[in-house]
Amino acid sequence: MQRLTKTGILLASLLLLATPLPNASAVSESESLITSTLEDGVWVNDTLTISGSTTIPAQSANWALYDVTDPYADWETLQSGDYFTEVIPIDDGIWVWSITIDVTGINCTCWLEISQPDGLEKALLNRIVFIGEGPHNPVVSPIHPLTIFVDDPVELSTIGILSIGNTSESKISLEWCYAPLGACDGDSNSSEVSVVWNDNQGTFTIDADALGLTDGVWQFSYTLQDEYLRDSPPVNFRVNVDQTDPDAVLICPEQALEGDLVIVDGTESRDGVWGPSLQAVWYITQPDGVFRVAEQSETDGMLFNLIPNQSGNYSIQLDVVDSVGRRSSSTVQILVINVEPVFELQIDETNIPESESWELIEDENFEISVLATDTGMDNETLVYQWYLNGELVSSTTFFVTDDLDVGTHDLQLVVTDNDGASKSHEMQITVSAKDVNEERELDFTVILLFVIILGISFTVFRKMNMSEHESSGMPKWGDSASSKVEKSVGGGSDVNQMWDESDASYGGKD
Repeated sequence: MQRLTKTGILLASLLLLATPLPNASAVSESESLITSTLEDGVWVNDTLTISGSTTIPAQSANWALYDVTDPYADWETLQSGDYFTEVIPIDDGIWVWSITIDVTGINCTCWLEISQPDGLEKALLNRIVFIGEGPHNPVVSPIHPLTIFVDDPVELSTIGILSIGNTSESKISLEWCYAPLGACDGDSNSSEVSVVWNDNQGTFTIDADALGLTDGVWQFSYTLQDEYLRDSPPVNFRVNVDQTDPDAVLICPEQALEGDLVIVDGTESRDGVWGPSLQAVWYITQPDGVFRVAEQSETDGMLFNLIPNQSGNYSIQLDVVDSVGRRSSSTVQILVINVEPVFELQIDETNIPESESWELIEDENFEISVLATDTGMDNETLVYQWYLNGELVSSTTFFVTDDLDVGTHDLQLVVTDNDGASKSHEMQITVSAKDVNEERELDFTVILLFVIILGISFTVFRKMNMSEHESSGMPKWGDSASSKVEKSVGGGSDVNQMWDESDASYGGKD
């Protein structure tokens, strides 16, 4: 069955290209740039002649004649050629061509394919031809998808090609079975359908209720039978029946904190026998009343990722749509709780814990600032209030002063978000008076240090000057030696004289 289905699809596609309908032919031949007035269903015996025109240079062309009497068997190539039989240029860029093929002894339903190279692609022209004595079975070519989805009745159209007779005298017979896994599961059914013919195009209806079809996959085929009771090869197609509304199911928390990730799960939604094969559309109504469709970055199939930036009630709606357009909705409410701001304090650009006291000296500069964070949109709307002894002194992120009086002061910071949630911190600032004795001791110490430094500097300077004078007044070594000798000689007599006198003095007393 699987092989037949693939072959049937191929046959249907090829036959569709061969359809002589004005619209279909115009599209095919306009795109291929090669045309012919020969219609599908021509019956010839000995010689097949086909002619037409092309806007592609006619030096290169290929053609092949295939036997498609049994479309589900391998197609046999009966004849082929590499050129047009005759080419006549009739205008700039337009050629008239013809191909003549001897088909003596051939008896088939044949497929003629003509191709010309057109850049990297090929321009194609195809025709169905009945050759030989026959009898030739009719051919039916679908002009509908080979997989259709049915809820309400669906119209299908097909082309009937006969070697002899009128399509209005023909009929189309349906066969079908339940085939959830691709092969028939249970009994097969058959019925003749009512066909409305317009030339060789027939239209009929697939009505699930009339045919007793339940939700699921059904395998269908139909054949065209001419007035001589000859049947065409079947056309196989699949019908997916879905007449049940899907069921949208949502799972999510009832409450969440502002700024947290909230996952809304719709994966439990189902569409009967078709399971979770659904498309999801998400809608959000925010606490401020804004209604919007979820962005692509917020969704992952049947999952919706919400990061609420406002506090209040969020309404999340999931619409699930099945393959035939049936829709179902489910809505949940999520209460988002506001989160109060958090902050860190800095004094003189140094992070400090939330201290409850601080000490200063009179006239000392005091600078305190706050770094506050909050969730969602609240960061942009935070309100700062600094109170000193109950009086508002700043509405910014910092407070600076250098003129606090001696004593104890109460400083309070209040940070409030856009939802009215606030966080506060209180601290006492103790200002001490300056110590006069310490100042005096400090002044004396400074003066003493200054005097010591000055004395040391003077002593060093004086020594440096004396060293310079001694260096400049020092005698030569020779002169110094002579002088010392003379002084030594002369000095010796004086010494002796002194001792003589001394001796004399002592002697006189004796």
